[in-house]
Amino acid sequence: MINLFETMNMASIDLLRSQLFANYKIPTVVIEDDGFLPEGVDSPIKFYGQFSDENNPLYFDQVKIPKFYRILATASKGEIYDLHQKKGEIIFIATDNNRLVKEVRWLGNNGTVSWIDHYNRQGKKFAKTFYENGKAAIRKYFNVEGHEIITRYMQTGDIFLHQNNETLHFTNVANFIRYYLKKRKYNLDHIFYNTLNQSLLTTLTLDEKGTDTLFWNERTGESLPDNLEYLNNNRTRTKHVIFQNYLDWQNWKDKLPESKYVDFQFLGTIYPHPRGNKMRPEAVIMTNSDQIEHLEEIVTALPNIHFHIAAITEMSSKLLAFDKFNNVHLYPSVVPKKVKELYEKCDIYLDINHGNEILDSVRGAFEQNMLIVGFSNTLHNRNFIGSQNIFKSTQVDHLITRISKALENTDVMRELVDEQRLQAGDESIEKYRKVIGALKNEGR
Repeated sequence: MINLFETMNMASIDLLRSQLFANYKIPTVVIEDDGFLPEGVDSPIKFYGQFSDENNPLYFDQVKIPKFYRILATASKGEIYDLHQKKGEIIFIATDNNRLVKEVRWLGNNGTVSWIDHYNRQGKKFAKTFYENGKAAIRKYFNVEGHEIITRYMQTGDIFLHQNNETLHFTNVANFIRYYLKKRKYNLDHIFYNTLNQSLLTTLTLDEKGTDTLFWNERTGESLPDNLEYLNNNRTRTKHVIFQNYLDWQNWKDKLPESKYVDFQFLGTIYPHPRGNKMRPEAVIMTNSDQIEHLEEIVTALPNIHFHIAAITEMSSKLLAFDKFNNVHLYPSVVPKKVKELYEKCDIYLDINHGNEILDSVRGAFEQNMLIVGFSNTLHNRNFIGSQNIFKSTQVDHLITRISKALENTDVMRELVDEQRLQAGDESIEKYRKVIGALKNEGR
């Protein structure tokens, strides 16, 4: 049994963490390795490149640039200049002001991307993508010593593996991954996968008998995706489809078509909750923008609540002006230690800032069992906000009332937080063990 994930996105991380919380340690392979896989997670790039789990990423000012070029960096990205002409962009691995390098995008004279240098957690340049007419054309992967090991033609799908003085050709990603899985001698009797793209295609290429499970975490929309319809109507290795989005499951569970090939069920995600909501009149807003919806009205209407507003950058004069309110506390250029303290002391999170989300703040508030409220035009992660706590921008009075009533009544707060967790698909360890255990034992 293995996990076969296309990318190590948040959905894959949640699935892997939930398994570990339930004491299931399943070998995990990622098809599209971005260079920053968690420790112990495998990939063809990691294997053939002979990369370890050493964590020593490149800091932005260590990027090699031509003589007389210069690097300018903010908390969110870096830029490379030759005099006044921008020659490149440095993409960081996170938005927490660590300035650790994931990619360097080199620009042509017309400002479009010419190629991208990809860096991994060891600070090594492990791949390079060349662009033609604005599209990725060729990607070359290198081993730990800098030698080319894999050539991938992005438009046609062809892959060439260079090893032991010979070159092997694969017509697509799925055939390459099948070769790799067999080379590594993984047990392929049961594959857990969570996309309908390369992971599914790989399972379809296998000639071994097996029973596979799709963990479906995306929103389904008005109709089932074509590949899901295919699984529903054809005999394949995939025998189970597990919905992981609670609201999606509620919408579809009574409308799913009959199938003699797959069964449908629901299993959520195990989230860590280090504490409960303590109903303290302490609220937090994480933002890198001074555009915060109805902020003055809210802090004025709720004078007994302390509002903690933090940013990983400097704050504008507009936001700094809120220092005049006795119940507003500002934290420009906030450090991780202070963010941790705020998340431990606050019981309300206001998702009311415009601009990008920073530090995965909404999810962090959810895991701390804060009551999360927001406006429909400012939401950053709807999965973690109860539908009854989302208001139109014209309903600021309703948002204020919701916060006040929750802080006044324990039952109201408990009901709102419980509903928040239910809609997020917050799963118990007991049910997770039961479902995964039944899948693992199937066919034995």
